[in-house]
Amino acid sequence: MNGDTATTTHALPDKPPAMYYRMSDTGPDLLRTVLEKKGWLPYIEGESSYWNLWWKGSRYRTVDYEACLPFQRLNHFPKTAVITRKVILPLTNANAVFISAKKQDSLFRMLKTMRGIYGAVFDFFPHTFSLPNDYIRFVRLYAEEEEKGEKSTWICKPADLSRGRKIFVFRNLQHLQYDCNAILQRYIPNPMLISGYKFDLRCYVCVRSFNPLNIYLYNEGLTRFATAPYDMQNLTNQFSHLTNTSINKLSPTLNDSKEGVGAGCKWTLGKLREYFKTEQLPFDKLWDRMKAIMILTLLPVASEVKEPLEGCFELYGFDIIVDESLRPWLLEVNLSPALTVDSDVDVQVKTPLLDDVVRLSGISEADADEAVKYTTQQTRMKAEPRLFRKKSPMSLSGTPTLPKKTRPTYPDSVGSFVKIFPFNEATKAESVQIGKSQLKNTIQEVKRHFFQ
Repeated sequence: MNGDTATTTHALPDKPPAMYYRMSDTGPDLLRTVLEKKGWLPYIEGESSYWNLWWKGSRYRTVDYEACLPFQRLNHFPKTAVITRKVILPLTNANAVFISAKKQDSLFRMLKTMRGIYGAVFDFFPHTFSLPNDYIRFVRLYAEEEEKGEKSTWICKPADLSRGRKIFVFRNLQHLQYDCNAILQRYIPNPMLISGYKFDLRCYVCVRSFNPLNIYLYNEGLTRFATAPYDMQNLTNQFSHLTNTSINKLSPTLNDSKEGVGAGCKWTLGKLREYFKTEQLPFDKLWDRMKAIMILTLLPVASEVKEPLEGCFELYGFDIIVDESLRPWLLEVNLSPALTVDSDVDVQVKTPLLDDVVRLSGISEADADEAVKYTTQQTRMKAEPRLFRKKSPMSLSGTPTLPKKTRPTYPDSVGSFVKIFPFNEATKAESVQIGKSQLKNTIQEVKRHFFQ
């Protein structure tokens, strides 16, 4: 031996290709933080060669859906916005045996038609009118109730506004004033209160597929409080009657330690569960009824998605209020629910929510590998089209060979998302291409499973 020390070199493992997200500058900052913490990079037009996730607050164009490749995901489905619309236009076929979302233009018109066909199982939303279309019908009902000595309370919500803007509660018809399309609903006068404060629930529902229909419910969520004690004698106090965070963050008592509620205007859903347990109230029964509401709301929409769209998913925000008899009522379904954070509760709920949404979308490192292969082939074809056509007779069309699509799997749970549909073998069989007969059978299964 010559005394020299032998050295051994080890090849470093190849670095996996990066995942890229596409998002506008106004996109949710929290999602950007979650993705970049996972090692994702922002897609830059003209510099990045591919993207894996495109996240938008609004809908995509038809051409965007058509151009979506197997290694890419879009956070909206086409033709499914009906349940997030408030405006109601005339129904074209009110006597239809089966609901077509093309003929419906709002959540509540669709649900009213479903209730007319399938009965009380759809009786989970307040009596609703669309203004100005239903103004005469509302005045007629108002007059009939007044003759009987009844004085209902109503809430008016502008159709094209969000965050609680221009919402008001009234009893006197003279106080009904609006300057845009609006939704008018019978006010739930007897909400469940916690230490005298009204609250509602923001629940997060992710549809991974509409055909077959696969619905997931997030086990965590938000409990949103009004910041003034509930008072039916003062209908003009928004801080008493509205639970919208955008309204209550302006309340003079927001940061006060309110008895039984504490400071701020939000709890986690987990904290509400603990409250129910302490008060010996049946949260699990309430939760099952809420699952039924979500499934029944999404079932008629699924009929419009004729082809499987494996590159899409959808996150909805279901707003539900609970009355004093522990009956849940659907208030609204939100497309692209707010992902801003203005409290520790928001961070606690929404950060893991978004992490689980990305996981549930089915995107993996394998998609980045396929993206690199596809874009590399695309670059070579552009640089040497003649040579490439000779070597690759399968690519005579002038486009790279697309990655082979694999049949997606829909696990029972991903993180805190738990599948709530299909929930048994019968509904699994009915979940593909839901039509008239499948819809009827599935609704019967929902009744048996959640209401008996």
